[in-house]
Amino acid sequence: GAELDYSALVLAGPDDQAARRGRLFPGAPSDPVGAEQRRRAEAVAALPLPGHAVRPRESAGSFDHRFDAAARADVPSDGTWHTVSVGEVPLGLRTEYVCVPSAEQTVYATLVLSNATGQALLAGPVEVTVDDEFLLTAALPTLAPGAVSRLGLGPADGVRVTRRTNLHESAAGLRGGTTVLDHRVHVELANRLSRPVTVEVREQVPVASDADVRIEERADWKAPEPGAGPEDHAPGTRIWRVELPAGGATALDGRFEIRIPAAKALVGGNRRS
Repeated sequence: GAELDYSALVLAGPDDQAARRGRLFPGAPSDPVGAEQRRRAEAVAALPLPGHAVRPRESAGSFDHRFDAAARADVPSDGTWHTVSVGEVPLGLRTEYVCVPSAEQTVYATLVLSNATGQALLAGPVEVTVDDEFLLTAALPTLAPGAVSRLGLGPADGVRVTRRTNLHESAAGLRGGTTVLDHRVHVELANRLSRPVTVEVREQVPVASDADVRIEERADWKAPEPGAGPEDHAPGTRIWRVELPAGGATALDGRFEIRIPAAKALVGGNRRS
C-alpha cells in the first residue's frame, strides 16, 4: 500500500545499497536527510516566476504536447531560474496597426503570430527586436499548432488617426411615423513612417434587439468573419483595412441609419457616436 503513495516515494541515492540505487521506495518518516531533500526539491515550485512567465499547467489550455530537446543541457541546481534552449519553432510574423478611433484616437502597433507547424508554443516572455534593435519584452500567448494570435507592441506615434461624427435626425414614413437617425462617421489616417503600413480601423454599429428598430448601413466597411482573425469581435464590429504608403494619407467615410417608431427613443439618447 505504501508503494502506491507516489508523493511519499523517495529515490534511493548513489550511496544506497546496489539493489536499491536509482529505485523508488517509501520514504522513512524518521529519515531527516530524505525529508530535507524533499523540502528542497519542493521549494522550487514556490519560486516567484520571471516576468510574463506562466506555469505550463495554466498556459497549455486544452491540449497536451511533448517537447523533445535538441541536445543535452546542464542546469545548475542553485535554486534560481535558468534559461535552456529546447528547440526552435518558426512562426509566421507580420506587423499590423490597429485603431478604434471611437474609443481612442491612437494607433497601436501589433504583431500577428501564426503557428503553421506541428509544435506548440506555451505562454511566456518574448523579446521583440526591430532591425536587430531591442524594442521590448512582451507576453507571448499560448499558440497551439495552427493557431493565430495578436501581440500588442504599444502606441505607434508615426501613424495618426482622427475621427469626426455627424448626426441628422429626420422623420419618414406615412405621416412621419418613423424617426430616422442618420449617423455619419469620417476617419482620416496619415502615415508618417518611412515604410508602407497596413492599418485596421474598427468601428461599431448598433445591434437591434427590438423588432421595431431597424439598422441600415451605407458604408464599405465589412463585418469580421468568425474565426478568420487572431481574435473574436463584439457583435456589430465593422472593419476597414487600409494600405498606406510611406508618407501617405487617406479618408474613410461610414454611415448607418437607425429607424425607430416616432413614439419611441433609444435608451441613453438617440445619438450614437
